[in-house]
Amino acid sequence: MRNIWFTIYTGSVENYSGIANYRTLLEKLLISVIQDKINREKKIQKYILMFSNNIEVDNIELFKDLHYEKKVRDGIVSLDVSTKHIDWNNLSEQEKKDFLIEKWKVLFNNLSDDYFLTDKSEVIASLEDLKTQEWRITSSPFKKKVKYNKENYSVVIDLSTQRAQLALVRDSDQEWYALRDFETSMIHTNAYFKGFTLEGDKLTFLYKNFFNAMFKSPPVFNLKECIV
Repeated sequence: MRNIWFTIYTGSVENYSGIANYRTLLEKLLISVIQDKINREKKIQKYILMFSNNIEVDNIELFKDLHYEKKVRDGIVSLDVSTKHIDWNNLSEQEKKDFLIEKWKVLFNNLSDDYFLTDKSEVIASLEDLKTQEWRITSSPFKKKVKYNKENYSVVIDLSTQRAQLALVRDSDQEWYALRDFETSMIHTNAYFKGFTLEGDKLTFLYKNFFNAMFKSPPVFNLKECIV
């Protein structure tokens, strides 16, 4: 089943440094913790927080008028969120996490019960738990191992609010070998792979999406230099 999209619209990103990384990572976190608690029969494809520094408070009344016990138009539920009284760029990482989670709680708290498969309080509790969790996801895009110099290595992609990292992890001792860092928000562009090839010391990753496969050179790493 297709994932629900949890996203944030900010317009200009100048006032929200690094927000794209938070948005990308938080989308994945919300999929894992609340997606299965949401009623799919409402046919919602996308939930959006719409940041605005032109409104004094979150536009809850309009939100309820559009969505409370209503049929969802175009599969989109959006809440206009006030950012007028915050300075995102001067918030600490924890303050940024708290702000984002509080706004998602506002959105879901003001939806009617027919949007949920469980009691709404379970969704709110799951969101609250995210405040104290480490915002980091480490996963492997492949089951296949890289076999090099009689050792097996897992390919992993490690995501945080600061960066994404493509790495190898040796099975025998869990030693970590970083291959490349990039912005978390660029994960689907820079690390959307369908597989890899290994020829001698040369490890080559194969892009899955057509555009990258046609127009970008594949990432190539010399394992003799990477694994020391």
